[in-house]
Amino acid sequence: MGRMLSFMKVKDWLLFILFVFFVLIQVMLSLSLPENLTAITSALKLGNADMSTLIMPGIAMIICAVGSVVSAIIGGVCIARISASIVMRMREATVEKIISFSLAEMSGFSSSSLITRSTNDIMQIQMFTTMGTQVMVQCPMLAIFAILKMGSNTTWLIAAALMVVFIILLHVVVIILVQKKSMLVQKLVDNVNRVTREHVSGMRVVHAYNGYTFQEKQFDKVNDDLTKTSLFVNRSVGVLSPFLSMAINALSLIIYLLGAVMINDTVDSGERLTLFSDMIVFSSYALQAMGAFVFMLLAVIMLPRFLVSLKRVNEIINAKNSIEDGKFESGANGMVGSIEFRNVSFAYPGASGNAISDISFKVERGMTLAIIGSTGSGKTTLMNLIPRLYDATEGVILVDGRDVRDYKIWALRDKIGYVPQKSFLFAGTIASNIDYGQKSGLQATLNEIKKAAEVGQSKEFIENKEGNYQAKVEEGGTNFSGGQRQRLTISRAICRDPEIYLFDDSFSALDFKTDSVLRKQLRSSAKDSTQIIVGQRIGSIKNADMILVLDKGRLVGQGKHEELLKTCDVYREIALSQLSSEEAV
Repeated sequence: MGRMLSFMKVKDWLLFILFVFFVLIQVMLSLSLPENLTAITSALKLGNADMSTLIMPGIAMIICAVGSVVSAIIGGVCIARISASIVMRMREATVEKIISFSLAEMSGFSSSSLITRSTNDIMQIQMFTTMGTQVMVQCPMLAIFAILKMGSNTTWLIAAALMVVFIILLHVVVIILVQKKSMLVQKLVDNVNRVTREHVSGMRVVHAYNGYTFQEKQFDKVNDDLTKTSLFVNRSVGVLSPFLSMAINALSLIIYLLGAVMINDTVDSGERLTLFSDMIVFSSYALQAMGAFVFMLLAVIMLPRFLVSLKRVNEIINAKNSIEDGKFESGANGMVGSIEFRNVSFAYPGASGNAISDISFKVERGMTLAIIGSTGSGKTTLMNLIPRLYDATEGVILVDGRDVRDYKIWALRDKIGYVPQKSFLFAGTIASNIDYGQKSGLQATLNEIKKAAEVGQSKEFIENKEGNYQAKVEEGGTNFSGGQRQRLTISRAICRDPEIYLFDDSFSALDFKTDSVLRKQLRSSAKDSTQIIVGQRIGSIKNADMILVLDKGRLVGQGKHEELLKTCDVYREIALSQLSSEEAV
């Protein structure tokens, strides 16, 4: 809760003071209605009532009622603005935190959970902040002032107190029943979100394998779990409504029954009229106090889900980043484009062993380094350590002569043009996706975008599309083929004109001709840049200045193609599985 209050600014605190002020006015005006009713009753019981005597209290009651409504509206607007401001800043903080996450933090939260926490959980917080705050501020005031104005009739007070105890016990029972289920609802929303995302993102697989029945069963299960849990909570809370109506009506009936007995036992007619007037006023105040208790207890029932949502959002905001910013923005001694690994090892969070162990190599500016190895040998892991998507658990990685952990993260990544193993495009246009690769604070011109597309072998299919560079791109690039997505992501990296290119198996969807032309143009346009290429095809990497051979996370070979054929059994085996003996040599 304290974390939530930290999102309130001075303006919000001023609005909150204004809100409390108008709530107080609303409560006082609401409680003044029985007082005016007392004045009318007193005039009637004395027998000297005329129109002038009755009109003034009546007008006062109308003014109090209208004033109470206006105060409630103003107070509601104030708390709504406060709630919207808090939630806006909380949502911003959540998204900023998610953006700052490394892959290590992302592995601790599922995508479906992050989406639910950023949307549904924050909506739950906003709902409770808006409604719950009004109830928790207004109802205690109303209950306290109403109790103070009830008078000192012991019989009626005992009756009202017993009814309040009954209502509290009823709410306690319901709270005990629904608390665990209420806390479970948000996790079940995560599951529905997860299954829906799986179906949407894996639609091609679902269609190709006729997996409709399986998907329907999977969705029905999580949907039924959520429905049953929500129904249990809502039905349990819904049961309160008739009991609460019964309790309030019963209290009115009991007060009037007790009043009737007391009036009947009173001989003096003046005392009878006084008792009758007191009974009406007491009943009005008692019902207002009872209503206040009811709303407070209903807010308490909503509280567990609010606290669960707040906790889930705070888990994101308070998550400690494993990758912290350094202080340098440039390399050591003006060095550019060099990369060095010194005895680097890395283990994924929670893993029992290292993904890569004791890796050492060095490449200078303008060199091309190729990395090859079997599936699971640690090629992608090694690539991810350079832009600090993860931090090495042992050893040192130097970029331009400086430890990557000493760089400001944006400065390190500004040096790099990264093409991931899985091509991904953002919703927008072709131009915006290629321009996405520009360095921080810069924006590419159309000519620069066209040049990057030409080198990345995207120009031909882009210019054949309607709209050319302004052609629409769906989220994930689903309206493009795998080869087109790969060429666009390569063009994105080229548009950045980086010191270092990281190609993580980024040519696998290209035919040999396109692959050859792209590499040739890349060597010409980026001859001063360092290139690190993860590849599976010997023919694509054999001309690299240096080749690293990984096997089970260890470096088993390092050198040029011809050297490795003689000295590295793993490399020779891969080469001979793809090429004839003559081609390999």
